Amino acid sequence: MPINGFGAALKWLRERRTLSGREFSLLADLDNAYEYRLETGEKTNPSDDVLDKLVRALKPSDRDGRILRWLAEHSDSDPKYVAHVLEDQSVKFDEFAIGAAMMHRGRVRAEPAKVIDRVRKILAEEE
Repeated sequence: MPINGFGAALKWLRERRTLSGREFSLLADLDNAYEYRLETGEKTNPSDDVLDKLVRALKPSDRDGRILRWLAEHSDSDPKYVAHVLEDQSVKFDEFAIGAAMMHRGRVRAEPAKVIDRVRKILAEEE
């Protein structure tokens, strides 16, 4: 099964903490196989309890935690877009969510940086 946005974020955040999958599973008090299935996209939509455990173990910034929680409900988000946003800390949560929705609807097939630029222009026009 191809990786999805939630799995990409989970893996990216885990690797940023330099944790192996097994170490992360132990910290999160989750079965290693289940955590692996979440990362690979085989499993989606973790329960709130599981999501709380993942966030506690990852210790992400507020923004990254919000992104991970959003992705739990929208797991089919574009993994390339998700990785770009996690790397670019200047992207605000609202910009991320709007861009992810644009890409999901299939109306945008641009590179992630261009999507963020479009979102920022739209938001600037509304102010």
